[in-house]
Amino acid sequence: MADPTDAAEVSPPWGSLPAEQFLIRNWDPVSSLTPDEQRRTLIRAFLAMENVPTEWCLKANNGNVSRVPTESEVQFILAPWRPLSLRNVAAYIWQDRPEGLIILRTYYGNDEEAAAKFEEWLDREMGNGGSESEEDNWWRILDDRERFNFPDDQWHRVLDVLPELVGYSGQPRLPNTEVLAKARSMADHLRSFHPNLIDENYYDSLSQENVLDDLVLYEAQQRWLAIANRDSFESENENKVDSFRLLMLDGHGNIVKESDIWPEEIPMLVNSPQRGQFQDSRWWVDGVIGPRYKHDGDIGSALFAAIRNIKSRSPIMGDS
Repeated sequence: MADPTDAAEVSPPWGSLPAEQFLIRNWDPVSSLTPDEQRRTLIRAFLAMENVPTEWCLKANNGNVSRVPTESEVQFILAPWRPLSLRNVAAYIWQDRPEGLIILRTYYGNDEEAAAKFEEWLDREMGNGGSESEEDNWWRILDDRERFNFPDDQWHRVLDVLPELVGYSGQPRLPNTEVLAKARSMADHLRSFHPNLIDENYYDSLSQENVLDDLVLYEAQQRWLAIANRDSFESENENKVDSFRLLMLDGHGNIVKESDIWPEEIPMLVNSPQRGQFQDSRWWVDGVIGPRYKHDGDIGSALFAAIRNIKSRSPIMGDS
């Protein structure tokens, strides 16, 4: 097993990931915070960044580490943060940008029974995905009692050790005006000339105003996270259908929309449905909008106003 402080034995090299760059560049050796507290504070500041510099990512920076950490920084800042196995997951997600659902288990009560039930769900349903084997899903299943044993309302703590779940190097964490303009132009074009490419029943059920809102929400969501929490494993209702909590997250880790997903539906999101298919799904149509993305939310109100200020090129989605 590799020594986590031995740079020659670790791949990708220490400092390859933007979150690691942020930690070593902003670490305060005389801080009154404990190391764990300072890491958590800094990672949350990293998640709040609007843009992650491209040069901080090894793959995007032609294989060069932007600032190579010292041995001391590796030993005291980076290596204690998370195990190498989780760091490998982080590197794969950030650098290779795989699509599809990620599954997080946060409940570990009734350990043997819960573990058996979780394994049964995954063995049965992931096997129905068709194209992916267990080896292909090594990065997709986050199941670690020591790291992820959270109360149901504290799922976001996964981002303290795996901020790579959301965001991309060189891209804004939220859709900017350019992204919204391109998305609206494409939607207008498709609605005008290729209506069959966007589900007619779904869009016909929305008012013109809600079509624009929906476009904003869809552009904002970047990551699907299914959470197997206490409610997934335990219920006083014997007739309750097994389900995971399904979150659609933006680049900062905020909830754009929230729904639930049955274990048998998992393969549908593992295989990344096309845009029209997902927007016509019950997860999206019936999903509950996250607090910050509602009309009176700070993010939603700003983005909804921004897209309405963009000139439409199509009479089908006329200007407001």
